[in-house]
Amino acid sequence: MHSLEIILFSLIALYTPIYSCIVKANPTLNVRQTPSATGTIVRSLYQGTTVKCLENKNGFCRIDTNQWASAEYINCVTTASDSYESTPPKADYTRKTWRNVKLNQRTIDMILRAEVYLAQMGMSGFQFSLSQGSYSSNVAASAGTHDGGGAIDIRTSVVNNDKKKVDTMIVALRKAGFAAWSRGRVADSFENNKHIHAIAIGDREASSGATNQVASFKRGRNGLKGDGVDPDAYLGRAIPTWAK
Repeated sequence: MHSLEIILFSLIALYTPIYSCIVKANPTLNVRQTPSATGTIVRSLYQGTTVKCLENKNGFCRIDTNQWASAEYINCVTTASDSYESTPPKADYTRKTWRNVKLNQRTIDMILRAEVYLAQMGMSGFQFSLSQGSYSSNVAASAGTHDGGGAIDIRTSVVNNDKKKVDTMIVALRKAGFAAWSRGRVADSFENNKHIHAIAIGDREASSGATNQVASFKRGRNGLKGDGVDPDAYLGRAIPTWAK
């Protein structure tokens, strides 16, 4: 190969677009050895996993050497969230009433990040409906977790407690940096009050109870008294690097 051809080949390789993508499949997406629905499965990816699409072929994205995933279940228009994985939200603890509950700006920004992820995973335009915010000691069942900052409860009745939609909501919250769990979908004390409970990881104004719940989450537990198994463990723990 002539030197000019080598240079041209190098430039083509250098400027071939590599797309940042997010897995939409619920709860997992198979990764195959070849770009074919009959290719050997080599592993699987959780919903919400961020990958690079190195090449497109036969409706599949190559995400690594001899590793292909169906492009149908991957969204490669993800530039809005490109910095979320490594960049923490601003430490703005200004308290506001937002969507009818009290929150600090840091928590609000994290919720908005989660809604970007929701759109990328197929729930475009969806907004979380908040039933309880932070800086509140009104609900005894909360055991003090909402007394400080970073705590939210989210209604799942707005999606009729649809399993796949609630799953996606939890994944989006976890990717945005929340310790988040479904409540009432399995045998727990919230059977008649199904919702999502979440704590913003790293909130400096969080109550001691909320801080303990984050520690429980990072151990793979449910954050409740008794420290039981995470009811949503099958969804993975898509914690951003800044929150680990």
